[in-house]
Amino acid sequence: MSLTSGSPDNTHPAGVEKRQSRKVLGATSLAHLFHDGATDLHYVLFAIWQQQFGLSMAQIGLLKMLFSGAMSAFQIPAGELGRKYGERRILMAGTLLLTVALLLYGTSTTLMQLMILIVIGGLGASVQHPLSSSFITRNYSARHARIALSTYNFFGDVGKGIIPSVLSACLLIVSWGSALQWIALFGFLVTLGLYLLLPVDSKAAQVKPLTAQEAHRSSSQQPEIKLPEPLRQRAFTALCVIGSIDNATRTGTLTFLPFLMAARGASATQIGFALTLIFIGGAFGKLVCGILSTRLGVIKTVAASEIITSAIVLGMAFAPLHVTWLLLIPLGVALNGTSSILYGSVAELSRPQQQTRAFAIFYTASLGCGALMPLIYGMAGDVMGVQQTLILVALLVLCILPLLIPVRSAATYSEQ
Repeated sequence: MSLTSGSPDNTHPAGVEKRQSRKVLGATSLAHLFHDGATDLHYVLFAIWQQQFGLSMAQIGLLKMLFSGAMSAFQIPAGELGRKYGERRILMAGTLLLTVALLLYGTSTTLMQLMILIVIGGLGASVQHPLSSSFITRNYSARHARIALSTYNFFGDVGKGIIPSVLSACLLIVSWGSALQWIALFGFLVTLGLYLLLPVDSKAAQVKPLTAQEAHRSSSQQPEIKLPEPLRQRAFTALCVIGSIDNATRTGTLTFLPFLMAARGASATQIGFALTLIFIGGAFGKLVCGILSTRLGVIKTVAASEIITSAIVLGMAFAPLHVTWLLLIPLGVALNGTSSILYGSVAELSRPQQQTRAFAIFYTASLGCGALMPLIYGMAGDVMGVQQTLILVALLVLCILPLLIPVRSAATYSEQ
């Protein structure tokens, strides 16, 4: 896929710009590591909370929906707040809010208290994706934006592997509330890292450089944008739906696979380790899909990864526990590898001056679907059982394949 990303070319001295770009990438990658790790440790906590509060599958889906729903609903407002008050400030505030929520999880004595804290945590987690993506695309040229976004997404999967595994390891020696205190301490350190690494005058940086860059882009880059607006809108809409189904598949699988493994004899620690293997595979999948997309193209790579995801999830629904262990890393590769390709395509299908809003819209759609579907899957699980629910997840992901047609049309047009 070869579409103009719309990322502004650098106009500052190369050395200063390069140092600032590296600091921005380092800070946003650190934020992504913590936010995604903190988000996905909930999959370990769900199994604990089910025993502590006596929850049904639908209630587990509701808890997941509360976190993801709050995170989804605040994507666009977070982008607007970043534009008004400065992205650095809002990103730090959101990270701090998520950290405090994790710290207070262990104090919950009722399900209602826990639900309120989950919503607060989701609101804190909402700021990271749109603001970090905007930081990166603004500080990197069009040629390097996709690579930078892939690096940023890779560290998100590193966090998914490290933080839930740290929680699982801590459960062997301390309570889950005490374990979350250590993770919250890391969150405070990440907030400090954002304070030190991100440009101080973030709001001004959005206004002054862009005015000069817009003039440069209007004379040099604009002729290269050959994509008609109706075609761009159809492709972007299809991309948002693809991201929604892809995220729903991921959240549905990760929410209910632990319960299937538990029913087949896996302990809480083993389930935490299984999730860690999936997240390690996901980090590796970012690299695999990135390499394949340069050789096979974006469309073929996405199609292949989704077909493989469907096959593996379907296989896990029937496989015994010892076979499931062998499928965890391949599942992570296929399940998570697609996302970095989709994120890069968001930049390529958005207008040059509206990338923050485009990322916010994409994340709102994908995370919103990821928030709603676990509740639907949970109700299906209470009626049909966990095994049949995973079969439903495996079949739904195949709906992505026809949605690739408008994206392919946009890619074909841009290459003419």
